[in-house]
Amino acid sequence: MSPFVEKIRQACQTCQSLLCVGLDPDPTLLPVPDVSRFNRAIIEATAESACAYKPNLAFYEALGPTGLSALKQTIAHIRQTAPEALIIGDAKRGDIGPSARAYAKAMFEVWGFDAITVNAWGGADSVEPFLENESRGVFVWCRGSNPGSGDFQDLETSGESTAPLYQQMALACSRWNTRGNVGLVVGATVPEQLAAVRRLCPAMPLLVPGVGAQGGELKSAVRAAVDPVGRLALINSSRGIIYASPGANYAAAAAAAARQLRDSINATLAEDGQGWPSS
Repeated sequence: MSPFVEKIRQACQTCQSLLCVGLDPDPTLLPVPDVSRFNRAIIEATAESACAYKPNLAFYEALGPTGLSALKQTIAHIRQTAPEALIIGDAKRGDIGPSARAYAKAMFEVWGFDAITVNAWGGADSVEPFLENESRGVFVWCRGSNPGSGDFQDLETSGESTAPLYQQMALACSRWNTRGNVGLVVGATVPEQLAAVRRLCPAMPLLVPGVGAQGGELKSAVRAAVDPVGRLALINSSRGIIYASPGANYAAAAAAAARQLRDSINATLAEDGQGWPSS
């Protein structure tokens, strides 16, 4: 088992959860004006339920230096409050040569993420710089959760075999996974495509956005995403948890939403004989 996969398994086992909480601070939705304060409260409220956190860098970069400072504080607070949790930088970086290498240094050495998301449109050499440290992971955007993803990702293509582009991407990532630190991003809103990717890549970790605000159906997503023993899927919810209440009780509401989603995921695993072993 690779160090990255072991890190995922340990994070999930620690809190007996597959839940990933997305930290997307939208100023139009925040119940308090301070992003760092908001994130601290959300992290403390959800730490017992979440195996991973996924800050989306776009929201922090949009706030300029203040946002980047908040991101730094957020990462530090996760390390302190939930030290076993995986921190995924949702950056969808994608470039070639020196640029890709600089992005990798920024994401892993400067920010210290355990894993990041990347856009692999540039092919194998655009992804390779992110894979050199086998303890750090890369989730390649494979099949999106947004309605427009199918415009290109579902197009039939001819390679080693005829298949939709997202399946060709999954197969390519499987070939690139020589260090065991490649995963795939596949949306919960497309359960048939999610199941197809899992069949093609039975042992690779999947990051699954789209549950909650985007409308992905939970049971079908969980069953399509997990590996044969009910693990290696990170089920992400962002807005459905962090904005569960617009009022002063936002942290308590987030805690309840995270707990409910974790328990619903675990109930599905238990129904399928894949529940967590009793301590």
